[in-house]
Amino acid sequence: MERVIFIFVDGCGVGPAQPQNPFFLAGSRFLPFWLGGMRLPDGTPVAAIDATLGIPGAPQSASGQTAIFCGARATEIGGRHRNGYPDRILRRVIRAKNLLSLLAAAGAEARYLNAYPAHEEMFTARHVRIEPDGSLWFSPAFPERFKRMVSVTSCMLLASGQRPFGENDIRSGQALYQDYSNDLLIAHGLALPRFTPQQAARVLHGASGRFDFVLYEYFQTDFYAHRRPPEECVILVRDLEALVGTLLGLLDKKRDTFILTSDHGNLEDLAARGHSRNPVPLIAWGRHGARLREKIVSISDVAPAILELYKNS
Repeated sequence: MERVIFIFVDGCGVGPAQPQNPFFLAGSRFLPFWLGGMRLPDGTPVAAIDATLGIPGAPQSASGQTAIFCGARATEIGGRHRNGYPDRILRRVIRAKNLLSLLAAAGAEARYLNAYPAHEEMFTARHVRIEPDGSLWFSPAFPERFKRMVSVTSCMLLASGQRPFGENDIRSGQALYQDYSNDLLIAHGLALPRFTPQQAARVLHGASGRFDFVLYEYFQTDFYAHRRPPEECVILVRDLEALVGTLLGLLDKKRDTFILTSDHGNLEDLAARGHSRNPVPLIAWGRHGARLREKIVSISDVAPAILELYKNS
């Protein structure tokens, strides 16, 4: 069975080689997301793929992530971009054909590695589910503040029947929070260790030994692009670069496949402070890297290309 690690980073496009691009400003070797860069230290090309879905306007998170994780195209999502969290139309698509469910159907053990500390029980069928019409059913115990914040990946968990990882899984090094350092959780009083980028990379590498397919979602990139000063964005990029570089150093290029992509541009152009129509990067490295780069020209191609690896393995 194939062994694939997929890191999804929110809000990272390919921009000019200019100071407003923190990837360029940081001199990234493993995240060279600028025109004229686009190559890893070992020579692996980084592709620039379309994120617009052929729809006017700036791409958004909910529609872009549904395209990535479900292979959805413009007609399936109603021909418009949707920001934030999926609506009924997108949830129907996720319920019918998300990557986690489709990989399981193909015989692969696929796992979403993000932990939901203190709330893992809430994101199970006992407390929330996607109805056939795309609406959400909630139990009386489901927190009111979360009802409008059920993300694309949370919908994938629900549709696939996976139980999220929790606080103990972070502590034991079996899972990662969306802020892999755990700084946000520690600030809220949770007794968790602070993970360096290198430690987070080792958690991802360890998961790849337990599962055929590992998905990790990181959305601090989009958050920083909207709200943080440029110098903090550069620090974020350097830390994320350390994670990716460490992980690639742990993986076996002949056996493993590593994928990284995004849903829309943002962090690559801090002068704009909003989503862009720039292409997004695709890192496809290792055993099936060249094959994936050949097949993926749009974010809608990501899920079908991954599924093909397992169907033919």
